[in-house]
Amino acid sequence: MTAWRRIVHSDRARAITCERFLNPAMVIALLLYVLFAITFSSFQVGGDGFVYFNLLRRFFGEHPDSAFAYQFGSDFWNWPFFLGGKSLGVIFGFQPKTFHVSFEEISITGATNAAFFATLYLGWRLLRDLTLPRGPAVLFLTVFGSPLVWAVVFDPAGKHAVDTLVITAAVLLLLRVYNGGSDRHALALGALAGLSVNIRYVNVAFFLAVACSLALLHQRRTVTLATAAAAAVGPALFAIPAIRGISYFVPSYYPSSQANDRFAVGLHPVISSTSNPLNGFDPLIPFKMLFSDHRGLFLWTPLTAFAVIGFALALRRVRDREHRRFLATLLAASIALLCAHTVWGDWDGGFAFSSRFLTAWFPLFLIGVAELRKRAGRLVYLALVLCVVWSLSIAFLHKIGYDGISAKDGIGRISHVLVERRRQLPQQIEDKATARWKYLWDLLHGYDREHVNGP
Repeated sequence: MTAWRRIVHSDRARAITCERFLNPAMVIALLLYVLFAITFSSFQVGGDGFVYFNLLRRFFGEHPDSAFAYQFGSDFWNWPFFLGGKSLGVIFGFQPKTFHVSFEEISITGATNAAFFATLYLGWRLLRDLTLPRGPAVLFLTVFGSPLVWAVVFDPAGKHAVDTLVITAAVLLLLRVYNGGSDRHALALGALAGLSVNIRYVNVAFFLAVACSLALLHQRRTVTLATAAAAAVGPALFAIPAIRGISYFVPSYYPSSQANDRFAVGLHPVISSTSNPLNGFDPLIPFKMLFSDHRGLFLWTPLTAFAVIGFALALRRVRDREHRRFLATLLAASIALLCAHTVWGDWDGGFAFSSRFLTAWFPLFLIGVAELRKRAGRLVYLALVLCVVWSLSIAFLHKIGYDGISAKDGIGRISHVLVERRRQLPQQIEDKATARWKYLWDLLHGYDREHVNGP
């Protein structure tokens, strides 16, 4: 009897441990990710990241060459990290560069990774509430097999990691609402909607679909409270840059006084194009975002195609009425977000990896992968790992570059180069990793052999 009790108590303890996010397996996975991120992460702000970075600089008293408010909601997450980097600059000086960038720029990479860790935790909570597999393999395969890996590791200065965090938090709250949540869940959902629309204006389509679904399911009180919260939070956040006299960018056109200028900061490249992104309605854009050679989600990151199939299987399997309604609402909102890009001519995101504007589909991908794991067991990992290897190979090639590289290159051109350089690419990746750790070793000993004094 004593032995039996020990076995029972051991099983219970193991079950409790598995229900903790930071179980031993997850800790190991997180440490491996940290090593990967330190080895390959970009610490320099570039591209669209200058829009949000320069806004922070201007808001906190600096004078960048150009600063305006446009889809700046990610800065509400980034600003504490930015101030931390600014404080380090005050202590150690702004002229010294680490990773050839300022502490302020490094802080943005830190903010992005903090958002990523929070997203992992919320994703784990979401899968737990749906009683789906939620181990580190499910979580990290979904990350590395989706556009999120590019937003977190290779281009952390953008807004998409924070966007994904906010959408994931909203999806978790939506599940709580369907499970009989209180008024505070509805208010929090609305507040997140107000924040999310400030991160990406097109996110209004996602939350409009959520509101319509809740209204059709007679959740009128929830809709009323959430709408009131969104109407209060959204405009309030949008108005904050005006406190510092920062001008706003009109999404359809650049300011007339700068319409023909190239926005740049110092020696950095152009931060945005001068074309009008809202250049007409194209009903084929959703199809292009999913299936085109240019940036098609399912071709660049094929794990997402498996994830969508898994999500459909989950929707078919679930018998719990509220969970089924939740999944249907998430699907409708995700489709609405996709279709909203029919008026966005720059749907490809310039020199982007996969369909970066669908990074916020992460909760859907996560549920789909977890459902496949539930149905097929560990065997499904074989197919998913192959998908991740494919996507990471493309990501590294896209980041390292090749002769004649162009933003117009599609998956056909890139895969052709990948085959041609199948022997050189692993060596280039190894060289980058070796150089990064040699650099860190030198820094640890107080020496920076690659130090570059900026202007």
